[in-house]
Amino acid sequence: MKPITCLQAIEDENLFRPFLADRDDSLASWVNWRVALRCLYGLPIPEKRYDLVRQCTGRDPAKLPADGFDTALILTGRRSGKSKVAAIVGAFEAVLAGHEQKLSRGERGLVTISAPVKRQGRIVRDYLRAIFETPLLKAEVTDETKEGFELRSGVRIEIMAGDFRTVRGYTLLAAIVDEIAFFNIANEDGGSSIKSDNELIRALKPSLSTTSGRLCLIGSPYAKRGWNYRTYRKHFGNDAGRVLVWNCPSRTMNPLLPQRVVDDAMAEDSAAARSEYLGEFRDDVGEFLPRSVIENLIVQGRKELLPREGTRYVAFCDVSGGRGDDAALAIAHKLNRKVIIDKLVRYRPPFSPQHVIELMVKELHRFGLRKISGDNYAADFVAGGFKANGVHYVKAEKPKSALYLELLPRLCSGEVELLDDEVLINQLAGLERRTRSGGKDIIDHPPGSHDDLANAVAGVAVLAAAKPMKAGAISTD
Repeated sequence: MKPITCLQAIEDENLFRPFLADRDDSLASWVNWRVALRCLYGLPIPEKRYDLVRQCTGRDPAKLPADGFDTALILTGRRSGKSKVAAIVGAFEAVLAGHEQKLSRGERGLVTISAPVKRQGRIVRDYLRAIFETPLLKAEVTDETKEGFELRSGVRIEIMAGDFRTVRGYTLLAAIVDEIAFFNIANEDGGSSIKSDNELIRALKPSLSTTSGRLCLIGSPYAKRGWNYRTYRKHFGNDAGRVLVWNCPSRTMNPLLPQRVVDDAMAEDSAAARSEYLGEFRDDVGEFLPRSVIENLIVQGRKELLPREGTRYVAFCDVSGGRGDDAALAIAHKLNRKVIIDKLVRYRPPFSPQHVIELMVKELHRFGLRKISGDNYAADFVAGGFKANGVHYVKAEKPKSALYLELLPRLCSGEVELLDDEVLINQLAGLERRTRSGGKDIIDHPPGSHDDLANAVAGVAVLAAAKPMKAGAISTD
């Protein structure tokens, strides 16, 4: 094919136009996105569009690099069209940018789509596949799987886990990273490994270096943390910045989004709506504790400690209904000023809550325990289940947010020894501190994530640290 620009491909009826065209077969609603693509690819920008560039990048349009940008961070509100535009970038880099000519004999080019959770990548993947339904591009697809598809040139477009360990070693023609603001937290099933945005991007860039392919990171702004926020701070409004940061509300890029949708969201929760639709970072969400502090409390290789005679143990559990959330049990003791986590068990759904309670009771008996505390919001069946197995269940006096706040100074002062459990580390590192009306801080997991193990550890640490109550010379425990 004769070399063309990305914008020419968008205008072409045989290439990208059928994918982006509005119902009236025009591209009217994509006018502002085409300006963003001009910035990305170093194409001339009409002076009448300078105000939009200043608004969305904070930069002087006349000082944008003539060769465009290797990396773009697109932080716009939901329903703005950013996933479709990212797919356009991926398709252009795969078949029209000429990158395959830079491959050595036997070297295969790859366009990757990554996200904190692998199935989130299917959104962009499905858009990419739809682009290749146009008459001229349809013949390019030679093989297809659930994760991606291969082109006649040998280039493959594929979803990959958003983990730096899985993207290394490939030759990339382009890399798309979706939901960039939601890395560095445990995924929705607890997560077998933390998805680090820094490590992922560090691994992707060398894979793009020999082809000069684009790195396109998209998402809506969230908490003021992570690679996306640091990059925003460094490059937005910086005329010398080498990363294109495009940040604006949803309706700036998608005028077809009804204003009432934004208004309703603002009326329901203005802080959330400013992030979801206005493209603003949230001031009410922050990091609970840096991951580095948590990792310093891990006893490497220690998965559990065996029961020892003469040791006073305490236990805390978080028992769910068995359908969506995990159940968790933590057992600990105190040695001098330090709380030592001895046992941590995660019960994954689906399960019978009664069966999980029976399994917990067996662990309690191993440590000589006939009493356990649990989540403040636990249903009555939890207490009944333990009672039926000869164990006294006590609801925690404080909600989990208060337990986390009590745990925080102990973690910061190194007064807790944690087990080497990756899910626990991920959950603790993913906790968010949110400020609510009246200045009250709430500690909880991010949307779509879990904190069952973290909750159990917070509860048991607070219990173990407390002085045992005495009745005469006999402990009530």
